[in-house]
Amino acid sequence: RVGRLRVIFRLPLTIDRDDFEVNTVSKWPQEPLGYVTWYTRFKPAPDQATGMYRVEPAIASNGMPQGAIIPLSNIRQSCMLVPGKTSWDRRWNSDNILDECSSFLLNNLQTKYTYQTIY
Repeated sequence: RVGRLRVIFRLPLTIDRDDFEVNTVSKWPQEPLGYVTWYTRFKPAPDQATGMYRVEPAIASNGMPQGAIIPLSNIRQSCMLVPGKTSWDRRWNSDNILDECSSFLLNNLQTKYTYQTIY
């Protein structure tokens, strides 16, 4: 499933509580974690014109993006998302396009490795 990695972090071993250091719960994961926002799952068939699968930001019923905290080791590879619109908005740039565009094509032709592994 395609997700957008927003932040990488690690849970602390201790927490400062009213000037006292308290050990955290022993069951907290000690490995690096990532917060991701999800894109929709692949449709049964790719886009007919491009042969690429279309994804959109996954939005919950309350209008908020769907996201999760996952172990960083669960992330398999990066992928290239191409705007899935026929017209290009002049306001889009590399800093805002993932926030501004509402539909993307998952480019499985980026590299030979991507072609062999992405779907």
